Amino acid sequence: MKFVRWLFLLVSGVCLSKGSLAQRLLTRPVTIALHRQPISRVLEQVGQQGGFSFSYNAQLFNSDSLVSLRLQQQPVSYALEQLLGDRFMYKETGNYLIIQLNSHERYYSVSGIVLDAETGEKVELASIYDKSQMIVTSSNQEGYFRLRLKAQRSAPLFTVSRLGYADTTLVIPPAEQVTIRLKPKAVHLNEVVVNPYAKGENSWLANRLLSRRLRTQSQNLGEFFVNLPYQIALTPGLSSRGRLSTQVVNKVSINLLGGYNAGVNGVELAGVFNITKNNVRSLQVAGLFNLVGGQVRGVQLAGLHNNVLDTLAGVQVAGLTNVTQVSQRALQVAGLVNVARQSAHAMQIAGLSNHIRQGSSRFQIAGLFNSHSGEHTRIQIAGLYNYSKNLKGVQIGIVNQTDSTSGVSIGLVNLTRYGKRTLSLSANELVPLQLAFKSGNRYFYTVLLAGYSPIYESQAFTFGLGIGREFRLSERFDFAAEFSSQSLYQGSWKEMASLYRFQPIVRYKTRSPWVFIIGPTGSLYHSTQLIFPTSYLAQPGRRLPSADLGPSRAWLGGQVGLEFSW
Repeated sequence: MKFVRWLFLLVSGVCLSKGSLAQRLLTRPVTIALHRQPISRVLEQVGQQGGFSFSYNAQLFNSDSLVSLRLQQQPVSYALEQLLGDRFMYKETGNYLIIQLNSHERYYSVSGIVLDAETGEKVELASIYDKSQMIVTSSNQEGYFRLRLKAQRSAPLFTVSRLGYADTTLVIPPAEQVTIRLKPKAVHLNEVVVNPYAKGENSWLANRLLSRRLRTQSQNLGEFFVNLPYQIALTPGLSSRGRLSTQVVNKVSINLLGGYNAGVNGVELAGVFNITKNNVRSLQVAGLFNLVGGQVRGVQLAGLHNNVLDTLAGVQVAGLTNVTQVSQRALQVAGLVNVARQSAHAMQIAGLSNHIRQGSSRFQIAGLFNSHSGEHTRIQIAGLYNYSKNLKGVQIGIVNQTDSTSGVSIGLVNLTRYGKRTLSLSANELVPLQLAFKSGNRYFYTVLLAGYSPIYESQAFTFGLGIGREFRLSERFDFAAEFSSQSLYQGSWKEMASLYRFQPIVRYKTRSPWVFIIGPTGSLYHSTQLIFPTSYLAQPGRRLPSADLGPSRAWLGGQVGLEFSW
């Protein structure tokens, strides 16, 4: 029992002696009178007077900073508080006093001013950021900045970037305001756009939705990107990644109103808009619009507008408009307009119009207009007008226009730069005056025609559409075959007859633009009209070789006329 009591007293004495030794280092009095000396020199003086040595990480604070300190018989702890503030804790081990970051200090601030190293002028909108904590700020018009940080064991390294200056990396002590001098960097003309996707940041939409500070920061940090699993944002700059969201590529990005980030490698959803600096892969959905500075490989959905400033390889669907720089085997579906400046087998469907400037397309389908100025077009279908620089398929519209064609244009008017444009004036067994306009090419052309017979008891009006094809026989002679469907007016608009005609034509070409035409006709006539005014034609083809086929009649006739081509 006495042995146990003796052992307890011995251990207690050792512990008390260690505690008194530990307290002794911080409570020892020191007298200091130093003016504008480095912190490291002041700490050395304190240690010499206290009879111990300091141990610390050089990155915790700037040991070269100049300070002034006057103390008269004050404890070491007071001297350290005057030098370093209350951000640090001190651990005593033997004859060493270890300086550590205070674990209870959760946040602190750093501040400073950014100047041009050559001119001394204040640098506005320089980006100061810490990659480890993913935080960033920008200098104001006076070059001043302040950044709030979360405390950590080691002092962070800050990078200062500004377009036109060399990057600077340094440790910024929390207890003082630093002056950072940036050295200007020569920028050649072909390197002006440091960020290859800056065109997205400078687009009309981005200029109105992104602050100048945010856009400049994105350009300053053009070479720094990081991949993270997710991001949640209210507006651009107000997100879970702070202002560094412009440099983050996310797998999942949720933007309540709108967001701006470096890229998407998964899914991005927004209540109003998404603005993405680089590339999007998989899915992007926005209530109003999506704007992407790079490529989209996947699906893009927007209530109003999608805009890809590089390449689309997937599907765009928008309530109003879709625009892409390059469409690579992609499909665009829009309520109004689709635009692809360059195309490789693009597909477009729009309520109003489709437009392709260069390249090839598989099909364009629009309510009113299709326009393709590229290499070749396969299929164009429009309610009103189609234009193709080089048609290698089919055009269907009221008016079709091509510069060159090896395909077929089907419409009321088909215009080809070096194709067929012919005006024909002829007479046939029904009407002595028939005017026809033929357009297309010699392989396939359409015919708009109208005829009139002023002869009493044989008055009639005809109008209709037809198609035809030419066959070259010799230098002077051509052969053409035409089929037309016409309406025949015989005194009653309610009971107009139907007239179907087949016309083989021999064409004799003179050295002038005029061509003589002649040939037989074969007609099939069908009418339900029973009462005919006296002056109108009642029984067409009766005096020609004919045959009655129930309510219809077929006969053989002929035509002769002149054509003018240009």
